[in-house]
Amino acid sequence: MTITDDRPAIEPGEAPGRPVRAGGPRAGGWWAAVGATLLGAFVVVAALGPLLAPYGATERPGAPFERPSSAFRLGTDDVGKDLLSLLVLGTRSSLVVGVGTAALAIGVGALAGSVAGLRGGWVDGMSMRTVDVVLALPFLPLLIVASTFSGGGLLAQILLIAALTWARPARLIRSAVLEARSRGHVEVAEGMGATRWRILWRHLSIGAAPLLIPLFLRAAMGAILLEAALAFLGLGDPSRASWGTMLYWANVRSAVLTDAWLWWVVPPGLAIALLIVSMGLVGVAAEERLDPRRSRAVS
Repeated sequence: MTITDDRPAIEPGEAPGRPVRAGGPRAGGWWAAVGATLLGAFVVVAALGPLLAPYGATERPGAPFERPSSAFRLGTDDVGKDLLSLLVLGTRSSLVVGVGTAALAIGVGALAGSVAGLRGGWVDGMSMRTVDVVLALPFLPLLIVASTFSGGGLLAQILLIAALTWARPARLIRSAVLEARSRGHVEVAEGMGATRWRILWRHLSIGAAPLLIPLFLRAAMGAILLEAALAFLGLGDPSRASWGTMLYWANVRSAVLTDAWLWWVVPPGLAIALLIVSMGLVGVAAEERLDPRRSRAVS
């Protein structure tokens, strides 16, 4: 008697019992392309800002509150500064704060989480209790108070935001390291006498690596929003061109009470939203590509 097996064949490289993501492996790829294109455009504008801006951040080439025209594409502010130039020059400040804060927060968090997960014992306990304390702090009020006394400089903002945002990446990376340590090849390496730092570098870093890019982009997104919020509250450097500073002066000079908000408030707000959306799209695409469990999830 011949027995037939009606079960579908498993494609090479496909794990049994896991559904394939609807739409195929390329589904949603155009969202990633849109996000990468937008993010690349912001990076180019930030790098070439002084060359692209028609005027300098301190120049006053027009009359106050000029409407958008061929001479001033976004009009002027209350002292005659070109708003398009301020928008272009402010891109660098936002990206510097985002990238600098994310690099510092993820670096500290990765080191703390890796050491805690690798060493275990009292080191892990002390590290996690420190993380719990940082996560329990009233984040926004503490940041506002600290920014008031820091002077609002760019470096001070990066240090303050990073000091309050490293704890969550540390906890996630520790979990990834602990999960990687439970795998058979890591246990074999430990049994063969491999040093802990060699195990971390050769084995555990592979398990934690898929987290780094999404965590970095999320940290950068949060830092950009926080920098804009602090500048809007007047806790940034009012002499530095940034999108938050544009919103601050628009609020102080009562632009929202006239139609000047259309060219003074909307462009920086839209720029912040587009930058956050572009980072979010790239982060989701990177997470799906680097994490095979998520890439096979049913959409």
